[in-house]
Amino acid sequence: MSEPAVAEIRATKAERSQVRAVRALVGKTAARVRVRVGNDDVELPRSLVRVLLAALGSLDEGNTVAIVPEEAEVSPAQAARLLGVSRQYVDRLIAAGVLPARQLPSSSYRKIPVRALLTHEQARVRKREGIRKVVADAADAGLEY
Repeated sequence: MSEPAVAEIRATKAERSQVRAVRALVGKTAARVRVRVGNDDVELPRSLVRVLLAALGSLDEGNTVAIVPEEAEVSPAQAARLLGVSRQYVDRLIAAGVLPARQLPSSSYRKIPVRALLTHEQARVRKREGIRKVVADAADAGLEY
């Protein structure tokens, strides 16, 4: 199995003003975006426009954008960067069986399916949202914690 491309992109401070300008232009015409490539005009499909807007928003905020195929496998260090946690925490998640990993033949290296990372992150987000809702409901009811 060949190593999938994992692209991590960050805009420099100088590029952020350009990113902001493109974001404003694309945001105004999100239904239809055309670009000129050489002498050809190309209309971008809506799915690509959504990806572009999401990436532009993150780049504008100074964040790194990672583009990883869902079917890819990544190292624990790459998984940690994608989740925004330490590599040691990813190792603990693997040891606890929370994240699946396969060991490469004749090696101590492991690979984690990106799909599992996405599922884990969605569960973390739902859990945080649930906790926020419980706290908000308790505050609305006049309860203190």
